[in-house]
Amino acid sequence: MKKTSVFTLVAAFAAASLFPSTFAQGQAVPTVPALATSENVEVIGNVPGALFGLNFKGDYAYGTGSGGLTIFDISDAANPMVAGELPLPHFENEDVDVCGDLLIIANDAINPEAPLYVIDVSDPMLPSVAGTINLGSEGANVGAGHIANFVGNDCTTLWVDGGEEVEVVSLEDPTAPVSLGSFVSEASKSESFTVTHDTEWDGKIAWSVGGGGAAGYKLTKNPLKPKLVATTGSAASNPSELNDFILHNSQRRGKTLLVTEEDYIDTDEAQPGSCNGQGKFETYSLKKMPKAKAKNKKMRNRVGKVENLDLWQTELNGIAAGGAEDSKAPITVNCSSHWFDEQNGVVAVGWYEQGTRFLDVTNPKDIRQVGYYLPLNGSTWASYWSPTDETGTIVYTADAYRGLDVLRITDAGSDASTKVAPIPDSWFGSPLDLPVATPLGLKPHPIYGWACPIGTGL
Repeated sequence: MKKTSVFTLVAAFAAASLFPSTFAQGQAVPTVPALATSENVEVIGNVPGALFGLNFKGDYAYGTGSGGLTIFDISDAANPMVAGELPLPHFENEDVDVCGDLLIIANDAINPEAPLYVIDVSDPMLPSVAGTINLGSEGANVGAGHIANFVGNDCTTLWVDGGEEVEVVSLEDPTAPVSLGSFVSEASKSESFTVTHDTEWDGKIAWSVGGGGAAGYKLTKNPLKPKLVATTGSAASNPSELNDFILHNSQRRGKTLLVTEEDYIDTDEAQPGSCNGQGKFETYSLKKMPKAKAKNKKMRNRVGKVENLDLWQTELNGIAAGGAEDSKAPITVNCSSHWFDEQNGVVAVGWYEQGTRFLDVTNPKDIRQVGYYLPLNGSTWASYWSPTDETGTIVYTADAYRGLDVLRITDAGSDASTKVAPIPDSWFGSPLDLPVATPLGLKPHPIYGWACPIGTGL
């Protein structure tokens, strides 16, 4: 069976050479105004650089970018400072994971010689490589490598996603990681795109997502045979209304599973070659999960149903194709929903060039936007609530162009008003961006604006 990496198809759009590799020491509030912010959101700081993702432990935030690992001191939540760095030649591990004193940075399988790094962060100011493993040559599934996540609570096992199968890696000895083999996740099974993308461990269940939807697994004594306990089934498998590319990542909150769908590479829909999909934010019910204490063995062992409750898309969806169903936003290749974080019923979602969107999910059947931040010349890969902020109002964004933005949002609870972000003309380009020499005068397309200029006939 051919093994392919999910980002073998799209790696060019985010090649590491496009991004700065180091972070500025210290902090500066951005001087360039944002495209748009809601009245309850303000930018209070910025650490320039390039970030793909963050994770947190104690007073530190661990960030991965094109240049490797950057560690921020966030003891003063409003004023993060660079505390340590570890340059690494890698691409791209957008979801850096940390467990105990170990941090994992993986490499996409587009480079078969690139290793997965096990990093010792016992001293956040002096991170060091403890061990490596080259999945491209040693692993059972050469497609895996995009993202590595800990499963279980003892920091000894990784699930590595990005291929048709999930690679399982043992860290019993962190200095000598070992591939145990791979297994096929229900979240990879799809008519159009067989791949897994991410795993999130909720303390009891590992949630796998990808081209086939979402699937929950309990670990067993055999690391290559986890027990399937719940799945979205065909309803969220590509192609479907809920999954036009991949289910990207998830967080469990009680009886609700929060999910982003990533979608930006379609070529068979309106205006191929532009944005062609921005993805959605979705909520799913976990009320039909099997009960571990059920007296009936059959009921204990059944596979639960994970059912969609609601989905949300930004204001741009519907502009292309005259507002047709599943229409695509004619902006750029980077306008999909991406990594997110939930706190007290409010989700902060990184939405690439569409910035950070704050969504109220206290009623998972009715997702509402209660705030937004659209940076100028930004590419927001992820948004996270600060774990050290006692006020519960500070959010960090991982931005591939801007580095670390620090936001503050107020009045974002269930009582907050629903907000609609504007669609700035600048999102559609500008006639000033067009070639100076042209045989015809140009004007914006009646639907696509300056993203698709047409001749005036003059």
